[in-house]
Amino acid sequence: MLNSLMGKKETQVSYQDYERYSRQIIIEEINITGQQRLKNAKIICIGAGGLNSPALLYLTTCGIGKLGIVDYDIVELSNLQRQVIYNTKNIKQSKVEAAQSILESINPQINIQTYNTKLSIHNINEIFSDYDIIIDGTDNFNSRQIISRYCYKLHKIHIYGAIDKFTGHVSVFNYQNGPNYYDIYDNILSNHFNNCNTTGVLNTIAGITGLIQATEAIKIITGIGSILNGHLLKIDALNLSFQKIKIKCKRIKIQNNVNVLNTNKLYKIQQISLKEIQALTPQFYQLIDIRQPIEFKIKNINNAINIPLKNFKKKHFIQYIKNELKGKIIIIYCNNELRSFIGSQILSVNRIKHYILKGGISYI
Repeated sequence: MLNSLMGKKETQVSYQDYERYSRQIIIEEINITGQQRLKNAKIICIGAGGLNSPALLYLTTCGIGKLGIVDYDIVELSNLQRQVIYNTKNIKQSKVEAAQSILESINPQINIQTYNTKLSIHNINEIFSDYDIIIDGTDNFNSRQIISRYCYKLHKIHIYGAIDKFTGHVSVFNYQNGPNYYDIYDNILSNHFNNCNTTGVLNTIAGITGLIQATEAIKIITGIGSILNGHLLKIDALNLSFQKIKIKCKRIKIQNNVNVLNTNKLYKIQQISLKEIQALTPQFYQLIDIRQPIEFKIKNINNAINIPLKNFKKKHFIQYIKNELKGKIIIIYCNNELRSFIGSQILSVNRIKHYILKGGISYI
């Protein structure tokens, strides 16, 4: 992939380009050749939220030739804490339209393409076809699963990022026959890396993580430096530390059901949709909201009880589920699934039959 990126016919850098990008062109490792490669590059950002807001701003200002933005959400007041590409005037506007307008005002030379849609297996081939690098700023397992699968299938570089509270993760997948997202999937679960929207996140950790993703893209395009290929970078804002963790490859085959690898056993996670739940008789099932109490108070599903994920390790909570909810269909949910996968793993170890709500509460 790197050879194909660097081997393309390079667009000429104009005098106006030189004037705009002079501070990076004079860097010996980048120079005119590197700027030509940046101008010729095609990058698409999946999600226009906390991670890709800073990534889009800096990729625009460094002179990436074509930038794609995929998002189907609108700007909300709560987004402004970390999604620095927007301002109060953008509230209730489409994220991709607001982002495009702002980015074009910063650098009108960039070709910006927007996709106001949810990425799915039905549109991903068409959307990814004209891009070389995919920057993943999503916040749910389903999207990452699709992105990883199709980056592998279509030979695209996948720059992954995730944030939670004071922590950020970054890696580069599907690069020069390196690992993909599935190779760290079990590590993410075992580390309880929760990435639901309202878990809470320090705004600066979103900025730092997104900027590192953008930096990796620039390095790949210009052919400089060492790439986070085969390593997961863990950023700890509280201790101001950076740790590179070598990825141990565990090829996990993802089929229709999601497979979770743990202690040499393979647990199949069973999902259920809200429509399927509504067809059930209420007294025969119990919804368990595994988010934090403050999240539960802000928004919850009728008749759900709140047992935060951290309590799943406590024996008396497990016994409560086994004894008091015996005979009922157990359905757990969080905002958009990742904590549900972790909770499902714990319930499976304790031999409690259950389902997770497909998509989580964010899709309701």
